[in-house]
Amino acid sequence: MIRGSTSCFSASPGRADLRDGRCLECFGRGLAAFMETGGLPESERPGLLRSYLAEIERGLSGLPPPLAGAGVYRDLRGRFAGPDVYESVKDEFTMGLLAILDSIRNLVAASPDPLRAALAASTMGNLLDVAQGRAVPSIEELCGILFTPPALDDSEDFAGRIPSARKLVVFGDNAGESVLDLLFLELLPESVEAVYTVRPLPVMNDATVRDASLAGIADHARVIPTGLDAPTVRRGLLDARLEREIDDADLLLSKGQGNLEGMLGTADERLYYSFVVKCPVVSEITGLVEGSGVFAHSSRLPAWRF
Repeated sequence: MIRGSTSCFSASPGRADLRDGRCLECFGRGLAAFMETGGLPESERPGLLRSYLAEIERGLSGLPPPLAGAGVYRDLRGRFAGPDVYESVKDEFTMGLLAILDSIRNLVAASPDPLRAALAASTMGNLLDVAQGRAVPSIEELCGILFTPPALDDSEDFAGRIPSARKLVVFGDNAGESVLDLLFLELLPESVEAVYTVRPLPVMNDATVRDASLAGIADHARVIPTGLDAPTVRRGLLDARLEREIDDADLLLSKGQGNLEGMLGTADERLYYSFVVKCPVVSEITGLVEGSGVFAHSSRLPAWRF
């Protein structure tokens, strides 16, 4: 079975330089989509976008991308009439997946290994992400690839550790994706206490308490906000209650590329990552092509830090 080298939750030394333009291109697409969705007057967008990208470029010299952009998105949210401009998008995917959840459950139950099938579906659900500023798959398109085996797959190892675990902390990511996370949460033994983290405030289409509750997560896990209004998780910046939950956990599951960016390089034998490779930078780091699903123990990814 795969195990990491230590039980600490600390980042490895060293950091790659992301100021090659690719992260800024991604931010440019995401911010432009956010401005349009939020109804910002078109005349205000070019100048504001330039100033935002300049601020993010400075931040990228010492922070992972989700944290480098957190202040910009915070400022932009304050310019909109409502704080959650993606609420209708999140509801569309959450309700759409809930409407067909029984059918997906039946496919999971009929598979040779239901828990691993549920984990695969949850991994591919990470495609429901507006942060890249690219087209998000329809529910029909997503369902066509839900059970695609991850290109890097340590789900068997993870599943083997579930029966002896007391507590699992899942770092949640996108709304809609949370419905697919429900598939594996439902299959956990009653002896396993599950904690599911969400964003404390609307951040892109990431799940909040409201979104997780709508998805039914609260019926199978304690839902706890991270305390960090950025699309990532980073020790030292989280709510004190969540920090204690992490310290007490036997297993940690990080969902999504944003959480990966905040945690990659972490040395913790309890930690697994579940995400889809959605940008060329992460493709280079992992050695996997864009679009690949990943369910990997932390020791199987490079000791690389954003």
